[in-house]
Amino acid sequence: MDGKIRTIGAGRAMVLDVIQLSRSVPAFPVERWFDLGLLAEARGAASVRISWITLFAKAYGLAAKDVPELRRAYISLPWPRFYQSPYSVISVAVNRQVENQDRLFFGRLRWPESKTLQEIQQELDGYVNGDIRQAFRQQVLGSRMPRPVRRLGWWWRMQARPSQRARRVGTGSISVLAGQGVFNRQHPCLLSSSLSYGPLESDGRMWVTLQCDHRVIDGFAAAQAINRMQEHMQTTLYAELQTLATRADAA
Repeated sequence: MDGKIRTIGAGRAMVLDVIQLSRSVPAFPVERWFDLGLLAEARGAASVRISWITLFAKAYGLAAKDVPELRRAYISLPWPRFYQSPYSVISVAVNRQVENQDRLFFGRLRWPESKTLQEIQQELDGYVNGDIRQAFRQQVLGSRMPRPVRRLGWWWRMQARPSQRARRVGTGSISVLAGQGVFNRQHPCLLSSSLSYGPLESDGRMWVTLQCDHRVIDGFAAAQAINRMQEHMQTTLYAELQTLATRADAA
């Protein structure tokens, strides 16, 4: 590529769209250590592989039942208002290889609060390992459109018919690079909230960041939300993983 001018291409076009849209979101972070040592042990003993993203996605959905602001969206047009979704949809950033190049996609885990960890993991695996043209069909097609058409599409997904917004783009998002041993604490925040976490420390702790749209969520509610996530991981999800571990012992 040295000394050559290349077009941005479809893969980067969608990323630039997300960055542009996130500039209008007045996001602020709340952060804390999660004590996940026992959960990590139960995860390691489970009869099936359950990723950390799956665990956080379900904790995110359960916390949104307790703190409904996580399911609330700011709709600016044709007049400023809020819409609160009756369920959660967690958008997960997924890196895939397309023609020997890394490309970013967004998978949507629908109502994780109502699913088992195995069901969520199966859905996530479809985005991580499935056929890209099927798993991300709309994103592949949309990224090839001219920028004015793409921006109109984003407006439609974000603003038109608020009752469909959660299904189209999600209520919250997860973006992590913990598998690479690094943090991405303040990535572009497009939705009302976005979660990231770092690598698991040797003492069982994990640094977790929740970014929130201040138009929708105040600091107290954000603190409640991140605390409820840890509580659900230490109780509800720990118990579910123990059940999976029991099945492994029985087998």
